[in-house]
This record gives sequence, C-alpha cells and structure tokens, in this order.
Amino acid sequence: MRWIIQLKGCHADRGLSWSRRFLDTYDTSRVEWVRIDQGRGNYQGVYGRCWYPTDDRPTFRISCQIPGPFPCDILTRKPPLYPREDGTFPRAGRGTRRGQYVHDPRTGREWYRVLGCTRVETIDEGIVWILAHEAFHFLRQTRQISGRNNEIEADHFADQQVEDYRCQPVERDGVAEPDQLLLPFSV
Repeated sequence: MRWIIQLKGCHADRGLSWSRRFLDTYDTSRVEWVRIDQGRGNYQGVYGRCWYPTDDRPTFRISCQIPGPFPCDILTRKPPLYPREDGTFPRAGRGTRRGQYVHDPRTGREWYRVLGCTRVETIDEGIVWILAHEAFHFLRQTRQISGRNNEIEADHFADQQVEDYRCQPVERDGVAEPDQLLLPFSV
C-alpha cells in the first residue's frame, strides 16, 4: 500500500501517524494507495472517497481531502426516524435535526433522515475522521469489521475513532501526557 501525502505547509504529524497505525491493524494488501491532500474546488471541512475494485483495477483506493479551515463542523448522518403506530414521528434526538422526508413507493415505508454534527478542532482530527470514515467502507466491504456498509455506520465509526484519538496521550519532550486541548468536553 502506497501513501500519497500532499499537505503543503500543514503540520499534521499526529493525525498522519494515527492513520498509519490504525490501518496497520488490518489487512490492507488489497489497497493500492491512500491519498491525503488539501482537496480541490470550493469544498470546506473534510471529504473523501473509497474506490472499490473494478474489472480493470482489482484494488481499493482511499482518497481523503482536508481543505479545512479548522475547527470545522462535519455534517453526519444518524439512524432514521420511523413513524409510530399512530402515524406520528418521534422528535430527533438531542444534537440532531430532522432531515429529508422519504417515502418508498415500492414498500409504502416512510421515514425522516436525521442529521447530526461532529466538530473537529484541528487538521489532525480532520484526518482521523475522514480516514476512518473512508476506511470503514473498505473494511466493511472486505468483511474485516461487522455492520452495514452505509453512510450512517461510516459516520458513527469515524466519530468513535476521533473520540479514541482524542483520549490518546500526546508526547511532550519524550513524556506521554494527556493533551488537555484535545480531550472531549461536556456542555
């Protein structure tokens, strides 16, 4: 697996180190490359893509773009809201909002999409979040982790990885200590 890192003028050593260690715990022999760069176009925050193998190219590719600026909020997908027996819909949970109404004419089933938000404070956290999200698709497709290969579960997986990353000690002058700026806080 080849790493392509193009982050001009950015210092993201901690996030990049975490990414390498994270992927080293899995079988990545079918990944051709992982690319992390600052993106193209007018997008902000983080975005990416996991390319699946094709007949012409039998490998996976993971592409992560980190244009920032940081801190930034990442729009995340949450489990949908389905109607109660009386036909009314429950409220969206705390920190989320009701999104688009969906009706499947084939089955008659209906639901509301639910949107949340994950705040990443630094470029390192942005790298961790988008790499974990895109890696989820690869890991699920290759059956290395359980779950359904959808955006809701990929977002949840990425949120979990960022929380774990924030709780890891940071080395200062060769001594590991918690990084008070990166620990999660409650409001």
